Amino acid sequence: MRLLYCAAALVAAAPFAHTFAHAQSVTAGQAATQIMPATSPTYTQLDSVNVEGAQPGPGLWQVSKGGHTVWILGTVSPLPSGMQWQSATVKEVIAQSQEIIYPPSIDINANIGFFKGLFLYNSLRKMDRNPDGKQLKDVLSAPAYARWQKLKARYMPNDKDVDKKRPMFAGGELLRAAYAKSGLSEKSLIWPPIRDAAKAAKLKVTSTSIKLTIDDPSKALKEFKDESMNDESCLSSSMALLENNIPAVKARANAWARGDVARIRQLPISDLGSNCVQALMEAKVAAKRGLHDAPSKMKANWLSAVDKALVNNERSFAVLSVDMLLGRDGYLAALRSKGYEIVEP
Repeated sequence: MRLLYCAAALVAAAPFAHTFAHAQSVTAGQAATQIMPATSPTYTQLDSVNVEGAQPGPGLWQVSKGGHTVWILGTVSPLPSGMQWQSATVKEVIAQSQEIIYPPSIDINANIGFFKGLFLYNSLRKMDRNPDGKQLKDVLSAPAYARWQKLKARYMPNDKDVDKKRPMFAGGELLRAAYAKSGLSEKSLIWPPIRDAAKAAKLKVTSTSIKLTIDDPSKALKEFKDESMNDESCLSSSMALLENNIPAVKARANAWARGDVARIRQLPISDLGSNCVQALMEAKVAAKRGLHDAPSKMKANWLSAVDKALVNNERSFAVLSVDMLLGRDGYLAALRSKGYEIVEP
């Protein structure tokens, strides 16, 4: 029973990192997104409404060597809640491929029995709470709490439970509420058709996750519950996005839907992930169990999988977030440094 994997999923769902999958890049490739200034940035021709209906999404990046090609779909989250992805092109590429490379992630497994898992369920449910029953007003600085109160009143005024959560989890809840009010959604549009197409094509499935088995899940959960985390900066990043950059997030979502990669490049958003992942990686419970350098390991795994695919297959298909892919220190730059031919969509 993957109790600690479920715990990691709580973080994965938090929008501040666009999925904990962003943890794979926010430390290993921290330049993938750019930090926007604290003052309100100026954007030109931002969309006033979200796109709806069937949309093509972006084209695919091509990484080639010796006649072999890995096609890469870059993803963005959140996306417009009213759009449907036209996946025909991707399905065609998958049908002609021999392998699919999944995005890097952390696969945490706890080898425990079913009944012990039930016993630990209550601990797992409460791990997003502040230690010792503290609320956000008790753990945040006065300026940060004043900002929190203002944004909470705007986006989730009736939620009384969120103030009991750790800052990073509270930030995730706040962003979810704000996205919903802005017509945005983190619901995955791409994975159902991709998985169906890969299954139909009987592709080799390559995971690039790092696998970690926790031998002492009950102890680890207790340590996490009792440990105070330095994650005010994580919440602060979430609040800064809401205060300054929601129009850019909406425009970026629309750009992905329309397949406008140039526009995506013009709309970097705050790097929420680095502060949040840093807080997680610095937690004693994570460092003691080998997660302190997880992002760099996951980046290495994904790049290695692409290396092997370019040797073994004529065609392969891979998925990676745009933020991880682009940027001076992004995964695409690492592939380019290996001498591979890169064709932009």
